[in-house]
Amino acid sequence: MTNEVILSIKGIQHEYGDDGITEIITTGNYYFRNGKHYIVYDELIPETGEQVSSTLKMTPKRIDMIKHGSHSAHMVFETNTKNMSLYRTPYGMMEVCFNTFSVELEEQADMIRVQAEYALEINDGFISDCTIEINIRAKQ
Repeated sequence: MTNEVILSIKGIQHEYGDDGITEIITTGNYYFRNGKHYIVYDELIPETGEQVSSTLKMTPKRIDMIKHGSHSAHMVFETNTKNMSLYRTPYGMMEVCFNTFSVELEEQADMIRVQAEYALEINDGFISDCTIEINIRAKQ
């Protein structure tokens, strides 16, 4: 995998009869250290126009998504584990829980694909079952 990559992160909320989909596509920098895949990238927040620095840290059973700035959080998706995070936004803090059922990582020479299935809770209330799909490919 090259240092410069193209990153796609798609979040899918499985609603009753209709899925809500959010997707970002951006460039980032990739490196592999101590058995973990890292992607560092900037993400544009549509509501404010602010760029937030983000880091993905991935292993076959765990995804860490770390955001810095006005929208900050350390979200953990780990197979068969419920993790809580405080998600800071310009509008206040939210307690977000990810009850992760599965994490799958597929790796090829110029591509990495990661998918997690989880239940999303905000402030102790169930929101929906969700999927996050992350696709990384070498920038040509």
